[in-house]
Amino acid sequence: GEMMEATPLTDSASESDAELWRLVCQGSTSAFETLVRRHQSLVCAVTYSACGDLALSEDVAQETFWAAWRQRASLERPDQLRAWLCGIARNLAKNARRKASHPVRATASPDALAGLPADGPDPADELVSREEESLVWQALERIPAAYREPLILYYREGRSVAEVAGALALSEDAVKQRLSRGRGMLRARVTGLVEDGLRRSRPGRRFTLTVMAGLAAHAIGTEAALAGVGTGVGAWKAAAPAVGKGGAFWGLLGTLGGLLGGWLGTWIPAQAAPTRRERDAFLRAGRRILRVSVGFVAALFVVIRAYADTADYLIAWLGWMLAFGIYIAGECVRLAREVRRVRADAGPDDPPNRTALRSGWAAIAARFGDRSYRSGASFLGLPLVEIHLGAPAPPRAGEDLHRGRRVARGWIVIGDDARGILLAVGSTARGFIALGGRAFGVLSFGGVAMGLVAFGGLGIGALGVGGLGVGVYAFGGGAVGWRSAGGLALGWDIACGGGAFAGRGAVGGAAIARDYARHANDEAARAALLDRPFTRFAFVAMGQGRVLDKLAGASKATAPAEGAAVPGRFTLDNGLAVRIRPIPGASRVALLVLYKVGGDHDPRGRSGLAHLAEHLYVTAAAGEVPARTAEAFFRGYPDGCNAQTGDRYTVIATVFPEQDLEKELREAAARMGDLRITAADLDRERPRLLDEVANMFGRIPALGAVNLARERIRPTPEGGRKGGLPEHVAAVTLDEIRARWGRYYKPRNATLVLVGAVDEGAASRAVANHFAQLPSGEEAPAPADPGGPRVGVVRESTVRAFRPQSAPMACVAYAAPNPGTELYAAFLVLAARFWAASAPPGAGGEAGGPSVYFPLLEDPAMLGVSEAARPGETPEQAIGRLESFVADTVARPLGDDERASARRTFAMFLGTAEIPDVALAQNPYGVALALARREQLGVDPAALGRAFDSLTERDLRLAAEIFAPGRRVGVWLTHAE
Repeated sequence: GEMMEATPLTDSASESDAELWRLVCQGSTSAFETLVRRHQSLVCAVTYSACGDLALSEDVAQETFWAAWRQRASLERPDQLRAWLCGIARNLAKNARRKASHPVRATASPDALAGLPADGPDPADELVSREEESLVWQALERIPAAYREPLILYYREGRSVAEVAGALALSEDAVKQRLSRGRGMLRARVTGLVEDGLRRSRPGRRFTLTVMAGLAAHAIGTEAALAGVGTGVGAWKAAAPAVGKGGAFWGLLGTLGGLLGGWLGTWIPAQAAPTRRERDAFLRAGRRILRVSVGFVAALFVVIRAYADTADYLIAWLGWMLAFGIYIAGECVRLAREVRRVRADAGPDDPPNRTALRSGWAAIAARFGDRSYRSGASFLGLPLVEIHLGAPAPPRAGEDLHRGRRVARGWIVIGDDARGILLAVGSTARGFIALGGRAFGVLSFGGVAMGLVAFGGLGIGALGVGGLGVGVYAFGGGAVGWRSAGGLALGWDIACGGGAFAGRGAVGGAAIARDYARHANDEAARAALLDRPFTRFAFVAMGQGRVLDKLAGASKATAPAEGAAVPGRFTLDNGLAVRIRPIPGASRVALLVLYKVGGDHDPRGRSGLAHLAEHLYVTAAAGEVPARTAEAFFRGYPDGCNAQTGDRYTVIATVFPEQDLEKELREAAARMGDLRITAADLDRERPRLLDEVANMFGRIPALGAVNLARERIRPTPEGGRKGGLPEHVAAVTLDEIRARWGRYYKPRNATLVLVGAVDEGAASRAVANHFAQLPSGEEAPAPADPGGPRVGVVRESTVRAFRPQSAPMACVAYAAPNPGTELYAAFLVLAARFWAASAPPGAGGEAGGPSVYFPLLEDPAMLGVSEAARPGETPEQAIGRLESFVADTVARPLGDDERASARRTFAMFLGTAEIPDVALAQNPYGVALALARREQLGVDPAALGRAFDSLTERDLRLAAEIFAPGRRVGVWLTHAE
């Protein structure tokens, strides 16, 4: 329902866990956020005690709250919420500790999180160095968990013994005993460090906002990433050159330049050959391979152009690669046979090979003579140094040129056949470091090099570099590996270069990729790959900095021309707009339907009609699905679901495993075309809606103050009220609901969004199959205009709350500018300040500091500031204190970092900075809602980003006038006894 607020609300102690959890089970993220703030220190203490790593413990704590949200229907006893959360936290922490030796941040990129507000005025005071953290844990890990958990919670949160006892469900005496024994177990020299470190490491506002960002609609990527979805045929997709003719030209040069490096594979053995005939055999083979390779690459470009985006592409590509592989294998066999024949026919008249390499070796041998050296010192039975030098002489008749080569063995060795422990140098070299024509070692250099790190004509290793590099990481003229870069690069995971072929993502002059949402050389591939250290290093190492710059520039290309087809976006003939956004790495799918019908469309005397239609939309029978309760709806989607009504929209969303896509599309189509609303449905849902509205406007004080203020800053049209006046809701008839659904909740007024683990082509066909035959419906009527703000006075109201003894609530509210207007960017900078300056989570009590309400996707019309009154405070004093807080917040001049910080802060909301796919995959619902609402609100991420960058102090002062005292509305909410 309309309780889906995503910004912090004051953590009032008046509502019990059980009362708040009941609202959570109805889908209230506001209640859930209150519980996160209330219990985050406890959960973080439990996870830290279990895993001993601050960063990892916060990751696990976030996962704990997300798991609790997904499994919220499974908690049978809400009064046992703390114990339930601790159990989830301990299990997840143990699993995380087993699986990882270091923390892996999964919620968002460091740049994205850098924009989240900190808790205190001096961030340096909130940090614990890695050295301190290590010392703290070294002391704590020796203490049993039964004593460690109370210590951590006591010092991190600064709680009393009674609070620790309540949090851990222990008696106060037991806590005192455990604290005493725990302190005694700490060594005296580190006690102070541990206590201070725990205090400074407690979770704060950043933690809360990260949890809610992962839960609600605040994890979106750039416009290019959301819109740039490829449309390949089959599992693989070929892309056109990334940067037009310039990109193809530089990519081709990179390919040819890399192939020239393949000379190393034949040139080094040719230089070291004993006779000219053997040298010429190697060089002839090298020239043949080079010519054919160049022709192969040129032909490959023709294959790409001819078969790209066709069903025959995969067959053509595999066939061409197989043909090339067979040719290379044939050349190797041919060369080996020719070398054996030359050596067998060698005689005294064969001219010696007098290359520079061979001659240099002969000069060294002539100087020292045909001699050997072996050190007297040895270790483990092997000499420390052994050298065998012999001058290469012309062969005598019948002599085997390679017979009688002396083997050098030791720790450091030099010789034709060098077998060393530390260093080996020779025609054939084996050692930890090996240099030679054929080198085998941990670090090897040679014509053929094999090792952990291998450099050579043929380099094979974990890191393989050479004319042909083969390895986990491979670089070279030809590169084959898990991640590869070169003139011609084949990578199981990533490939970049002149020609790049990869399993997940490819970027280069010509690129083919199977994954990254089947992208190659498009916006999504570039966004995913170009910022990776491997990719940037690879292009720089290949001397292709210009290609890298052009590829990066291409990722910022402008939107398609009007009327041009945009991947992932289409409209059916009946008017249904469809948006599909695959997310690599996602395991779930979000299906969201946004109708352009909301509270502003309610007729006079029927406010709440849209809200009631939303309730019935998800609970009435549809197609083969029988009628159900709201609780059954929530239980049916443990990964998440939502039904929400705003001023001018209604959202219905579900999150589910990818294998359920067909079933969910079938049900979504049934609710749009075959919804069967009965009198029993209305009798069930009307009381639930009235109960929800009562919570919104008083029974939960924090919600009541904000919603009453919102009604004064943006009065609901036609004399109604947000969510519905009780008398209006009571007057709605069954026929009115049926007629409303039958006319307007139809494809013409709807946008369907699929996000997550989906294949775009298959999903597009499935959507068309289920929805194309539905009648389009009538166009929604124009929304009524809201009333004007009722500013300048304070409205005093009395309500009946869950806990009548709750302190009064005060709220001031201000109208927010519309997206796209001149003041919007500057206003958002000020909104970010309010978030940063609002109440520290977990402060406790009802007067923990002002709370800020500004959910800019769901309810962007107002920014509200509220707080529980202090003892003895009058309405005038409370409102004045809030106004002082507002004035102080907007008065500061524009900071040097606020422009970039605003980009990062609102990236999760408005796409003003890049969010990695790993973060998007955690919250497909958030991506779907952002896609739909940003489009409806007319947000242009690129234009907004430019507005942030060009922001001036004058712009900020103009936006600050929005918060002038004469423009605010005020609310004073007291509670009946």
